[in-house]
Amino acid sequence: MDWEPGLSIWKQIEKQLLSDIADGVFAPGYKMPTEMELVRRFGVNRHTVRRAMAALVDTNVVRVEQGRGAFVQEPILDYPLGAKTRFSQIVSGRHRLPDKRFVSSEVLKANALVAQCLDVKLGTRVIELFSVSEADGVPLAVATSYLPAARFDGIVEIFIQTKSLTEALKRFGIDDYTRKTTRISAALPSSRVASLLKQAKNRPVISTESIDVDSAGVPIEFGVTAFSSDRVQLIVE
Repeated sequence: MDWEPGLSIWKQIEKQLLSDIADGVFAPGYKMPTEMELVRRFGVNRHTVRRAMAALVDTNVVRVEQGRGAFVQEPILDYPLGAKTRFSQIVSGRHRLPDKRFVSSEVLKANALVAQCLDVKLGTRVIELFSVSEADGVPLAVATSYLPAARFDGIVEIFIQTKSLTEALKRFGIDDYTRKTTRISAALPSSRVASLLKQAKNRPVISTESIDVDSAGVPIEFGVTAFSSDRVQLIVE
C-alpha cells in the first residue's frame, strides 16, 4: 500500500478499512480479518493496526464480541416503546430474524421493588425469568422478567418451548396485555450481561424497567432489560 505523506499510518488504515466496508468487501455482520492478518496485509506493527481498529469501534462501525473477534456493525435497530411492545414483531418488521434464548429461571421472594411493581406483598413468590433477545443471531438485549408464581406456575417450560413470553402468556388466558410504564436509564453492564451481549464491559447499555398489565389493569410482569446501545435505538411513542 502506498502511504500518503503527512497522514498517520493508522488513520490511513482506518480509511482503507472504511472504504472496504462501504464497497461491500466486508458486509454488515461480517467478521473482520484478525489482527495478524491486517498486520501482514498492511506491513505494519500490531500497535498501528490496533489503533485503526479502535477508531472503528469508537465510531460504531465495528463491534467486538468477546472471544470471537471483530464484526462489521449491523444497522442500528429502531425499537419503539409503546403500549404494545412485542420484540418478535418489531424485529420481523425490520426484515430480520427474531429469537429469544432462555438462560435461567428461579422462584424468589419478591423484594420491595418487585413487590411494588407487581402490586403484591413483600416476600410473595415470583418467577424470575432470564433471557437473551437476538436478531439474525446477534444479541440485542438481556431481559429479566418477574411474574407472580401463583398465577403463572409452569410458564418457564412454555417459554422454553415457544421462545416467546407473549405466546406463553396466552396459555394462561392472557391474549393481550399493555405496557403501563417504562423507565429508561443508561448504565455499564455487569460482567454477565456484557458476556451475553458479547460486548465489552466499558460499552454502556440502555436499561429499561417496565410494567405490563392485563386487560383488567392487573400487573402481570415487571421487566428489567439491558439493550445494547451499539445495536438498538429506543423510540418512545
